[in-house]
Amino acid sequence: MSSEARRFLTLDATRGIAAICVMLYHFTASGLASTALFPNAVVAVDYFFCLSGFILSFTYEQRLRDGMTAGTFMTRRLVRLYPMYLLGLLLGLGAELAAPSLPTEWSRLVLAAGMALLFLPAFAPFAVRTGTLTIDDFLFPLNPPAWSLFYELVVNWIYGIARPSTLAILIVMAVSFACYAQSVHFHTVPPGFSIGSFGGGLARALFFFLGGVLVFRIWQRVPPRLPAFWPIVACVILVAICALPYGKFTYLASALLIPVLIWSSTVEPVTGLEQRTYSWLGEISYPVYALHAPLVIFLQPATMSPGTPAFSLPFELTAAACVVVAAFVLSRAWDIPVRRALARPAERLRAMLAGVAAKP
Repeated sequence: MSSEARRFLTLDATRGIAAICVMLYHFTASGLASTALFPNAVVAVDYFFCLSGFILSFTYEQRLRDGMTAGTFMTRRLVRLYPMYLLGLLLGLGAELAAPSLPTEWSRLVLAAGMALLFLPAFAPFAVRTGTLTIDDFLFPLNPPAWSLFYELVVNWIYGIARPSTLAILIVMAVSFACYAQSVHFHTVPPGFSIGSFGGGLARALFFFLGGVLVFRIWQRVPPRLPAFWPIVACVILVAICALPYGKFTYLASALLIPVLIWSSTVEPVTGLEQRTYSWLGEISYPVYALHAPLVIFLQPATMSPGTPAFSLPFELTAAACVVVAAFVLSRAWDIPVRRALARPAERLRAMLAGVAAKP
C-alpha cells in the first residue's frame, strides 16, 4: 500500500489520547483545580517526536532517496504545522492582552509575538502566569507547548538534509541520549520548554525523532504480529503511562518504552466503530495540542491566591471537552482548508526562491 493511502489508525488514536492527556495535565496541574491529572503526561511530547519520526519516514524516506529536496520536504512540513500553530499564537496573544501577566513588559511581548510569527523562540521572554505558576523563560510564552513544534521543525530539517544511515542514527541517538538524560537529571522537569534547557530540548527531540525513524526501519523488516484486541491495549498502556506519578526515573523509564509502543501500535483496529473513533482521535490531536494552552493563561486571573484552586475538577473536564469540540470544528473549518489553499502557492514560492538562490 502506498504512503498516500496507508493510515495507521491505532497510531492516530494514541496521538489523540496523548494530546488530551497533555491538555488535562496543563489544566489541572497549574493550580486551577484541586486535583492534578496525568502527572507523567510530559512523556506524551516524547511520544509525539517518536511518532513523527516513524510517520515521516514512512511517508518521505523513499521520496528523499529518490531526489526530493530538503526544501520541498520542509515546505510541506511548514504547510502542515503552521495554520493551526498560527491560530494558537493568536489565541495566546489574545489571552495575554485580555489579562496581561506583567503589563510593564509590553516591549518583550511585541518581540515575542514577532519572533513567534516566524516560528522562532523568544530569547527575550516575559513572565507568564499560568494558573498559580509564574514562568519567565518560556521559549514561546504566548503558547508554551509550541516549543515542541519548533524542535519538531529543527529535527525535520536535520533529517531532510542528512538522510541518515541506520549507523548514523544509532550514533546520534547515543550522543543525544547522554545529553538529554543529563539535562533531565539537572532540571526539575524534562528539558525543552525553557531557555535554560534549550540544548537538552534539542537532544530530547533528536533522540526520540530518530528513534521513530529507527522503529520504522525495524517495522519494515519485522512487523508486529499481535492479537486483534491489541489496539485497545495500546491505548490503555499510553493512558497508564501518562497517569504514573512523575519522577525523573519514572519519566525516563516510561519514555524509553515509547519506541516499542509505537512499533506495536501499527496493528490496525478491526471493527468499523474502532476505525472511525481512532480516525477522529487522530484528527483532533494536533488542534487540541496547539490550542489548549491559551485557555490556561486566560483563566489565570481567577487564581490570584496561590494554593486556592479556582475551579472544580468537573469544570476543568467540561472546559477540556469544549476544547476537543472546538478542535474538531477548527480542523474542518480552518486547518484542512487553509493547508489545501497553501499547498501549491507555498511550493511555487519555494521553487522561486530556490531558483533565485541558484543564480550566480
